[in-house]
Amino acid sequence: MTFTFPIEVAVVKSKLESEGIECKVLDEHTVQVHNFLSHAIGGVRLQVEESNLKKARIILEENGLVQKDNEPKQSKTERIISNPKFQKKIKFSFISIVTIILISALFLFVYRYLNRPTALELLTEKDWCVEYIVYQNQEYIPNTTSDKVQIRLMGKCYEKLDFDISGNVNFPGFNSTRINGKWKLDNNLIKVSQIDTLDFLLERKYEYKINRTELILDSDSLTIYCSSIINEYY
Repeated sequence: MTFTFPIEVAVVKSKLESEGIECKVLDEHTVQVHNFLSHAIGGVRLQVEESNLKKARIILEENGLVQKDNEPKQSKTERIISNPKFQKKIKFSFISIVTIILISALFLFVYRYLNRPTALELLTEKDWCVEYIVYQNQEYIPNTTSDKVQIRLMGKCYEKLDFDISGNVNFPGFNSTRINGKWKLDNNLIKVSQIDTLDFLLERKYEYKINRTELILDSDSLTIYCSSIINEYY
């Protein structure tokens, strides 16, 4: 049972103990210090052993300390929590929150899927820096030469692979000037043709793997590894 004031619990406790039922009182001292805290903490609580519960109720009913066929008095918090309407509202709120989270996640997934760039967009709209190529199991680093004096800045890529939407392609040189040619997508392959230099090396059909940060062109004996240039300057 719960009581608003300690003096109320004293009467019930005294009666039960006189009948040989051991009692335990909780939060009595807290309420004695500040009576206005009683409602906030759920009142002063009186407890008995579960084995004595039926006997205690009979004693209290016979002495008019609780109403017959009525449950012991609950605190305001306990009444709210046990209220079916409150439980229904909590359940509804939980389901609503979970539904909103799932719908938001689904919307985000669909949005990203529908707005992901195509391979053509990635090839032509991003800058690709050739890191190295592997030809007949040998690794080579591109090195474009120029008649003009160049000052190469740290963090900037000078060995670019450019796919133009009009069909032109521009490779970095290998101890040579930049290499020009034509390209097109052909049945999920990149077909490179009309290369003006090193045609035996670069002029072929490539399988490709591409995402926002990496491009790999692969043929029977040549693989070109490229990375996306996110920031040209650090």
